[in-house]
Formats: sequence, C-alpha cells, structure tokens
Amino acid sequence: MLKLVLGALIGGANYEDVYMESELENENENNITEDEHQSTSTNKIPTMAGTARKVAKLEKRKLDEKQYIAYEMIASTFLLGLVRDGNDPATTLYSGLTQTMRGNDSMTINDIVQRLEARGGQSQLIMFLTGPAGSGKSTAVKVAQEFCYDFCLAVGVMWSDTTFLFTAYTGAAASLFGGVTISKAAFLNKQKALTLEDKNEWQDVRILIVDEVSFMSDKNLLTLDRKLQDIGNRNKPFGGFSIIFAGDFRQLEPVGTTESDLIFSRFSSNHWINCINAIIILDNAHRFTADPKYGQMLKRMWDGELSEADRKWINSRVIGYNGLTLPSQFKGEFINPV
Repeated sequence: MLKLVLGALIGGANYEDVYMESELENENENNITEDEHQSTSTNKIPTMAGTARKVAKLEKRKLDEKQYIAYEMIASTFLLGLVRDGNDPATTLYSGLTQTMRGNDSMTINDIVQRLEARGGQSQLIMFLTGPAGSGKSTAVKVAQEFCYDFCLAVGVMWSDTTFLFTAYTGAAASLFGGVTISKAAFLNKQKALTLEDKNEWQDVRILIVDEVSFMSDKNLLTLDRKLQDIGNRNKPFGGFSIIFAGDFRQLEPVGTTESDLIFSRFSSNHWINCINAIIILDNAHRFTADPKYGQMLKRMWDGELSEADRKWINSRVIGYNGLTLPSQFKGEFINPV
C-alpha cells in the first residue's frame, strides 16, 4: 500500500510541470478514452498530476494554480487517512499494509507521511475554500474526488457514496450537486441522542464538504461540532473529520442573525476561525471565459471596487431602459420556466 501511495505522488510536484506540453502529449499518446476516464484499470495507479491532466484533456477543465493547490491538499489528506488507517491494527487495511512494511524500517511510513504533508496533507484538514462566483471552488473538490475514487478503485479500497460527503447549508445549493443539507446529514435539528444507526451513516466518510457556509450561524456551527464529536472523536474539533467549508462571505448573511452569531465575526465564539487550518482564496473567473468583461466586472464588485463606469454599464442593461426588452428565447443548460 505504501508503494502504491508513493506511486500516486509521481510527477507534478511543481504546478508548472503538470500542464507542460510534453506531459499533455504523453497523455494523448496513452489514448485516454471516455471509458477509461470513467473506469480506472486496477493495474494502473493514478497520480495526482495525471488525473489533473486527464480532466483537462477530456473535460476541458484545467485547474489554475490555486485550484491545484486545493486539489493536492484534499487528495493528500485523503491518502494520509489511508496510511493512518492501514497502520492501525483495528482497521481492515492493516493486514495488507503490514505485509508491505514487514522487514522495512519505520522510516518508510515517515517518508510517505512527510511527502504527503509537503503537499498540504493533514491528519485533519479543516479548509476554508472561497472566492467569487465562477472561481472554480466546486471544480477543485470534484477533481480531488475523482482522483481519490480512481485510487481506491485501483488498489481495492472500498468506496461508498459518502466517502466524499457533499452537503450544503441550503437545500437549493445541495440540490445542484445531488447532495443533502448539512442539517439533515449531521442531525443538527435532532433533539434526542444519536442512535447507533445514525452514527453508522458516517462510518465511510473521509472528506466532508459543507457548501454555502456563509449562511451558517455560529450557533449552528457549534451544534455541528458537538454532533460530529458525538459521531467521531470527542477529543477533536468536528469529531476529527476533515472538512472543506466552501462559500463566500461577501454574499448574503444568515437570515435573522445578529453580529455575534456570524461565524466570522470577532463577537462570535470564534470557534470556526480557530479551527480552520487552511485557507485558499480562488480568484480566476472560469465561468466567464465566454464573457470576460462581465466576469471582470463581477470580480471588481466582489472586491468592493465597482467603478462609476461599471455602474453605468449595469444600469444600461435594465429592462425598459433605452428600449431594452427581454429576448424571446433564452439559451443555456439551466432554464427556469417561471
């Protein structure tokens, strides 16, 4: 197992090396097909760099440098969890790992751990992933999920629908990626003690994603901490689970809250701020490649630097102004018929 984890770290130690033309050509020479993209051969261990290149080639989604850092940190944390579990006699991975480690110096494990930590892996990652709309927060997490799934498939480690548990604070956001609300997943509104069945729903969770964290109040965050401690490790924040908090605090605040109930406020408990051990602020406008002028204007709005020219441009697009009317047909993947 250690050799397999080490193999996943081959290549791409520097971002500049990941998308070099020669590397992309090598991916082309390997004749990656859509079928191979969906199902990784058990004989081929995926690498972090290789998965990023594969996604760039087949899905036309090239991670920028900050996205790639987030991707590596999440994937490395996931692999650290496998190494940790495999070195624990109480886990199913232990028997396989001991055969790999037998006769080897203990520095073998330490070397792997150091390499993963050098790429941002942590025993418990509590990341705040933020940026304006369209900056690629979801993409970075999805590519990490793809690598981790391919790795587990290749080495025979069990994967379930909750290994990467996608949640959001709002139901609308959760529905966009087929997830559930964090209130439902973590039983935030349950007054009675959690049952064994409740806790067993979390036995396969390795990475928890909480989207739209800006809508979460400090009170609900503290409830999440208590519930996850009840499910997992009572001595660690959030039960020891690695969590990716994603969202944008420059959007709307929670409804009906005071300043003391905002998780980023200095008047709150400061529990969330004190627990965060990684912050990545994405700033590229990936969603607006077809209309960069609009994307750049939204970025200035996000930064609080909207110019007078920007305001005039926005006002020029008001329906009914200067004869402007709605088009008779709308183009796009998601159309609201209402």
